[in-house]
Amino acid sequence: MPPRSKIRTFPEDVRRELDARLIAGGFGGYAALAEWLRSRGFEIGASSVKRYGADLEQRIERIRLATEQAEALVEAAGETGALADASMRLIQEKMWDVLAASDEKDVKALSAAARALADTARASVAIRQERRKVLGEAAEAAGTEARRLGISPDFEAAIRRAVQGGA
Repeated sequence: MPPRSKIRTFPEDVRRELDARLIAGGFGGYAALAEWLRSRGFEIGASSVKRYGADLEQRIERIRLATEQAEALVEAAGETGALADASMRLIQEKMWDVLAASDEKDVKALSAAARALADTARASVAIRQERRKVLGEAAEAAGTEARRLGISPDFEAAIRRAVQGGA
């Protein structure tokens, strides 16, 4: 695994300013950014700034893609429970990416990623439980209405199975 970026050891305010300058400059002008950092007392070369900038640009691109995927999920799934399931799967996939890409020495980041993954798993289970509950209630209501209309018990059972089939 390559050594950790020197820029990641800089104070947060310096990194944020560098990030803003990288974005504003279209991820170019690395020599000028290295000079700016040197003027602030940080010894670093343009190639290090370029590597950091490329990593930042990739992270921003992954966030953009994830956002587009989420928007596509919303559009495709409408108001169904499929949206929640798909969103949870997308989040879990991204968290696995974070875990895989993280520095194994950064225990705090690994712990946060693992905790977020566990939280999404719990949320996914809760969503499925709620869906089963709602579908069960819908099946009961459909069965009650079927009995009221005098439909045969076999047909009533078929209606219940059809309603609960989405669970």
